[in-house]
Amino acid sequence: MSAVSRMIDHVAGDDPKMRRLITYWGATVLLYVLSLSILWVEVLAGAARRAPVVGLTVLAVAGHSFFYVLIRLSKRLDLAPAQLSVYQGRFAVVCTVAGYSVMGPLRGASLVILLVILVFCAFTLEARKTHALSVFALTLLGLAMLSMKFTAPELFNPKTELIHFTLSGSMLLVVATLTGRLSELRAGFKAQNKALVEALAHIQMLATRDELTALPNRRYMIDLLDREWARRIPGDMPPCLALLDIDWFKKINDSYGHAAGDAVLRAFSQACLQNLRANDVIARWGGEEFLLYLPHTQLDAAITTIERLRDQLRSLRLDSAGVAVQVTFSAGLIELGAGEPIDAGIQRADAMLYQAKADGRDRIVACGGEAVTCLTEARCSGTI
Repeated sequence: MSAVSRMIDHVAGDDPKMRRLITYWGATVLLYVLSLSILWVEVLAGAARRAPVVGLTVLAVAGHSFFYVLIRLSKRLDLAPAQLSVYQGRFAVVCTVAGYSVMGPLRGASLVILLVILVFCAFTLEARKTHALSVFALTLLGLAMLSMKFTAPELFNPKTELIHFTLSGSMLLVVATLTGRLSELRAGFKAQNKALVEALAHIQMLATRDELTALPNRRYMIDLLDREWARRIPGDMPPCLALLDIDWFKKINDSYGHAAGDAVLRAFSQACLQNLRANDVIARWGGEEFLLYLPHTQLDAAITTIERLRDQLRSLRLDSAGVAVQVTFSAGLIELGAGEPIDAGIQRADAMLYQAKADGRDRIVACGGEAVTCLTEARCSGTI
């Protein structure tokens, strides 16, 4: 990191919102430097008094130093950007009006700064607060013009001050009106952005969740397993994979209707969520088939987990049109071998599930070790 980058991080921080606020603060500092430079040119030319300009310079430096500290501490003090804008806007109005009252014949040009202040505030303030700031500016400007009759009679000209006040009032009114419209547009954009964020979240949920069971879908599970495979460390406890298939699901649909079948799928999914650990993941793999991922789990512990789920489902009775429907499932369970690809593990689990169905359903066929051993040696697979 270069010295310039380190200095920027030190001054503005590394938070993007904080950097934006400090950037706005820096822009106002440049504007003040320009305005004060004009004042000091008038002092050197003898058109403005030194003492008030010195006081105004000290006020501007102290004020902006204070606002820098306030911005950097805004999170700790729970100060919203809108609140900061109100404080900075009022301070800027006070400084601008004070500068107007001590400048020479060219002081009318300083009133443009009032418009710049409102434009800056328009990006963060609501219309009501912008209008209030405009009223504050006009009121303070009017009082400053009247006070000049007594504090600087050599500069006071009623006709000139009336023209300045009328022009300032008209410009501030136009800017305040446009700012109100801008505030409405900003509120509309915020509402649209919120709706888009919610729609995106809903689309993402639909893309990764099964609508019927609310479980993760096949796409989500594939992405998860790919990530898990990529970060596996040699020597870690291997995960287990299991394919679960609801027994005789087609008969349930044919006998009791698809509504009953949907109820079975939902009940099965809820039972799984209630009986699995927080880091276990079960996804609807397709139809009545589900894929269970058990990270850092030995085969015996995985068998215990699935047996607990089977016991839970045995006690479950779904009533469909006055008929009690009992739910059971078959499972093919494997312990993923060291270096074994996820796809190969799923194929082994599928082979174990096929064996569980062939053996009569409502059972678990579990196997550990490498794929070839499991599929060719009967002693490696056990029916629980």
